[in-house]
Amino acid sequence: MIIGMPVSTFFGIMIWPFVFITVAIVVYNVMKKQDEQIDDTEFEQSVKGRKGAAE
Repeated sequence: MIIGMPVSTFFGIMIWPFVFITVAIVVYNVMKKQDEQIDDTEFEQSVKGRKGAAE
């Protein structure tokens, strides 16, 4: 028993932080790859235009 729990229950609960961190890293890398493939020049120009008009 670990901390008053059976070993299987303890490891079943303790593995979730590692699962969440692993999923977060995978999702981040997939979204980063997709973001690099998207052409944002039109958006960036419109933001620069708005910024210049606000000044």
